[in-house]
Amino acid sequence: MQTGPGGSAFRTQPGVLTANQPACDEYCSSGSGVRVNLICGQCGHTFEVGEDIFGRQERVDVPCPACKKVISIANPKLITMRVDRTRKKVPQVVSQISPEGRLLLIPQHMELSLKVLEGQEKGTVYPVNKPRFLIGRTNGDVNLNDSLISRVHCALEISADGILLKDLESTNRTFVDEKAIETAPLTNGSTFRVGGHLLQLVIVIHPS
Repeated sequence: MQTGPGGSAFRTQPGVLTANQPACDEYCSSGSGVRVNLICGQCGHTFEVGEDIFGRQERVDVPCPACKKVISIANPKLITMRVDRTRKKVPQVVSQISPEGRLLLIPQHMELSLKVLEGQEKGTVYPVNKPRFLIGRTNGDVNLNDSLISRVHCALEISADGILLKDLESTNRTFVDEKAIETAPLTNGSTFRVGGHLLQLVIVIHPS
């Protein structure tokens, strides 16, 4: 599953191209039937679209059949880790103050997301739309279906100094490079483990 900038999530069916696979003309012209399941970030309605809506476009806008909110989704055939030159919406929360009093902010030219590499939610991509972004089982900004994850397990804190991963006194700890951490700096492509899920931080820098 992956997400559009409006907070929607989508999952490609097993065996099709996902975000960590390179795009190629051979694949794109092979006629493979990609089906994309969408979850509206506003009303939670789930619906499906076919690959024919994309053509050769990297993104298309699709209205939710239930609430009519327009969802912008990326073509799963063409998504790569390259710099994306498409302008995205400014995150809902641009700045916050951390519990320790630090100024946290997401630069306007930066887009962040968390991709699930292992676990029950494998393939899901969650947009990071707050500079203090909580990960948990029930009380996070993103909630993973995993009994090994605490209700509020860890947090990403984004500031001018970089991106910091903080364990929030979770029962089963947060791991970077298989080592339990209290805090750890993250960069584009960094991975960390919470419960049975391995997450990867993905950073896209938009040209000024």
